[in-house]
Amino acid sequence: MIIGIPREIKLGEGRVSLTPYNVEELIHLGHDVIIERNAGKNAGFEDEEYIKAGTKVYETKKQIYSNSDILVKVKEPVLEELNYFNPGPKLFSFLHLSAVKELTDVFIRGKSTAIAFESVESDDGYLPILMPMSEIAGRMALIKAANLLTIHNKGKGVLLGGVAGGYRGNVTVLGGGTAGLSAALGGYGLGANVTILEKSIKRIRYLKEILPKGINIIMSNIRNIRNSVKKSDILIGTVLIPNAKAPRIVTREMVRSMKPGSIIVDVSIDQGGCIETSRATNHKNPTYIDEGIIHYCVTNMPGAYPRTATEALSESLFPYLLNLISDEDIIKVLNKNPPLRRGVNLLNGVITIKEIAETFHYPFKPIEDLL
Repeated sequence: MIIGIPREIKLGEGRVSLTPYNVEELIHLGHDVIIERNAGKNAGFEDEEYIKAGTKVYETKKQIYSNSDILVKVKEPVLEELNYFNPGPKLFSFLHLSAVKELTDVFIRGKSTAIAFESVESDDGYLPILMPMSEIAGRMALIKAANLLTIHNKGKGVLLGGVAGGYRGNVTVLGGGTAGLSAALGGYGLGANVTILEKSIKRIRYLKEILPKGINIIMSNIRNIRNSVKKSDILIGTVLIPNAKAPRIVTREMVRSMKPGSIIVDVSIDQGGCIETSRATNHKNPTYIDEGIIHYCVTNMPGAYPRTATEALSESLFPYLLNLISDEDIIKVLNKNPPLRRGVNLLNGVITIKEIAETFHYPFKPIEDLL
């Protein structure tokens, strides 16, 4: 099978889907790998490393798309890439289709098969490919937010850890999943007062067992959200409903209650954002001010640390890619592999995820009905 690796062209995206080490393993197994020139450069992987591993380097994106059986990307295709899905190769990538109607429409028209990293789910509910990127995004959220609090970044000038005899900053984290956990630990490590709001009582009990006692973990309800948002120096949104748009649990009115110069980082923005005032930004223009609050809502946050993120992503997706290319017949593969089967967003142009279909009022068929 021919596996294609295009160069990512989403603004500010430095990751590449597979490292030369994993590519070498694929080639040893008898597969062919082709890569677009300079695809790994921003992550610190030169073309020569891929060539040494046995990869063919192509000059154009069109060559990669037209010669691949399966395309392994990092982020969802952007405008310049949409014409390649007629139907184009099978796609294995982050997609977040509930937030991108235009891309969903392209896949339907092109009768595409698209398997989303964020939808691959193990039998115990674990999201193995999404998890390391969520961990990076959560840690990064605190790094960015703490820096944005400085007065020269138009922040309110609060040092999160405070000093002897002074107040500490307040960090509120919406959601106690992987990203939320990482953000909370980052805030705690900087000496802030940290509060996590989580909806699942089972998850709350788990977090109370594993987190330092100094981190507050409370039920996510409208009263607690309103009170916590108001006192926040930093508000981090990490709410995730797999395959669906994130719910807007923080209203504009709540944002208005925050003190000017406070910070919002909406990690959920890939799925539309969980804060009413959030709108997608990029690494070139990452922030804006709304209601006096500095917002950071970059849709591909881990792309800022491409070396770390690439190595983590490549290792986490690799076993699933091996399963995906183990047979030319994808129907056989999906029948044998429940985690990959759950990852299918479209099969031959048919939406197989109920939440995506409901977002756009489109028909769908359960993947089991198509197999």
